Amino acid sequence: MALPKIVTPTFTAAIPSSKKEVTFRPFLVKEEKTLLIAMESKDVDHMYRAMIDTLSACILTEDVNITKLPSFDLEYLFLKVRSKSVSEKATLRYRHIDGVNYKGESCDAVTTVEIDLDTIEVKFDPDHSKDIKLNDKLTVRMKYPTMKEVGDMLQPEVDETDLIAKCFECVFDDEEVYEPESLDEVKEFIGSLSNMQFADIMKFFDTMPILEHEITYKCSGCGQVDTVKLKGLADFF
Repeated sequence: MALPKIVTPTFTAAIPSSKKEVTFRPFLVKEEKTLLIAMESKDVDHMYRAMIDTLSACILTEDVNITKLPSFDLEYLFLKVRSKSVSEKATLRYRHIDGVNYKGESCDAVTTVEIDLDTIEVKFDPDHSKDIKLNDKLTVRMKYPTMKEVGDMLQPEVDETDLIAKCFECVFDDEEVYEPESLDEVKEFIGSLSNMQFADIMKFFDTMPILEHEITYKCSGCGQVDTVKLKGLADFF
């Protein structure tokens, strides 16, 4: 007689940027093994591919293109899947920088802090906007970078203008929408901006939604109270 099939539970979560609700399942043993191998490799591309493959398998809602999601959406969904696959709790360990507390006293104690992953949300800056007004007539509309594009930006040989250009959606005025025909055209357009206009566009990245959580803990050695701000998926594991 064949082995019985195991019924995998399903859960729901809302994609932060669109509020679209998706159904997902926990990742399986084979998928967890692939993730662990990728994380141990420390290779950004390897980790990105493993995350994409895992989410593509676990997100059951059909009309969701994982590779096109903004980086913060991807991080949030992966956190939700991890929470239901491994544990809703994550254990982190902290010690003072260089083993010295705020009073200048030596303290090498390591403090264990447990956080509830289900309480972590993507934070939205109220001053953030995808539309950047350049002058009285023209407005640039930006789109959020994917996880791969963010990863590419971390490579030393990549110019930040490349990432900015990839995030250009269009330029519009009261009468017409101008869509770029090539990446080079966008880079040339960026080069024609004033310093102030360029700074306004950079504000889009500086205020972009982010997976963020703040924790306060008491050092198990000296008793000092510290606050740590976790940003991005890597800080939670």
